[in-house]
Amino acid sequence: MKIQTYAQINLGNLITNARAIRQKVAPAAVIPVVKADAYGHGAVAVTRRLAAEGFNRFAVARFEEAMELRESGIKEPILIFGRVFPDDIDQAIAADFRLSVFEPADIRWIEQAKPRRPAGVHVKMDTGMGRLGVLPGQETEFFNTLLDSKCCRWEGLYSHFSTADETDTTYARLQLSRFQTIIERLRKQKIRPTILHMANSGAVLNLPESYFDAVRPGILMYGHYPSSETTCGMVPRPVMTLKTGVAHIRHLPANYPVSYGRRWTSPQQTRLAVLPIGYADGLPRGLTNRGEVMIRGKRYPIVGTVTMDHTMVDVGDDPVAPGDEAVL
Repeated sequence: MKIQTYAQINLGNLITNARAIRQKVAPAAVIPVVKADAYGHGAVAVTRRLAAEGFNRFAVARFEEAMELRESGIKEPILIFGRVFPDDIDQAIAADFRLSVFEPADIRWIEQAKPRRPAGVHVKMDTGMGRLGVLPGQETEFFNTLLDSKCCRWEGLYSHFSTADETDTTYARLQLSRFQTIIERLRKQKIRPTILHMANSGAVLNLPESYFDAVRPGILMYGHYPSSETTCGMVPRPVMTLKTGVAHIRHLPANYPVSYGRRWTSPQQTRLAVLPIGYADGLPRGLTNRGEVMIRGKRYPIVGTVTMDHTMVDVGDDPVAPGDEAVL
């Protein structure tokens, strides 16, 4: 008997979620966010499957993530949310990535690279997230600098919500209003980038007026609501299942302490299933005395401190045995 701990990825559920999002936001396009190795689901496999389904734009956080996709044969446009620095500008433009720009230095770095063709850029506006983007009141000067550049092709304009997954949408609507004001100012100057986008997963569920030309779903596409406060406009299917197996059954007497810190003591004689998975494998230590594990279709409580390599589950008198599958 060999017990393995592994993450099972269901690409069928991924496509079901992506199709549901596409149907919900139509006619807006969907730009799947595949940063952080597609939220841990495998960026190359996920992006290939989505591309085969007809999704033709993707977004990542960093230059290295975009290069991984391009080198794997992904030919579709890839937007990089984060800053691309001078050392990587030439290669990024050659790979036809879409670069986010939000400071004059970003434009200057592109011009200093002297690209053979204009770089496709998306301007990031800070409407209240406070992380990246052109600050309110500075957009006119920045837009003029961008329009004067012969090395940049202005393709997109976008912003990012900070509270779109909350029941109270007051602040999200303030951000949306700020973005709409910028769009209207550009319209009066007869300027309109090809792609306007703002909606993340929370906004896909809560703020249909923020769809514009495209939306950027992340966690929703992988099968989870971004918070418990979002509306249930669609029911996503989890794409990842984390599994291991029962390695050992412990027969404990009553009043026996379990694991570091003695944070749990058996209230009566019981049986513990020991699982070969712990916080070294990504199981949060915060699940100590709080989490649950499914074995033979039934939920059992995690008891005692989650350790680096093992986790204990109270299975009582149920016929759980070594080798049984455990779903985390």
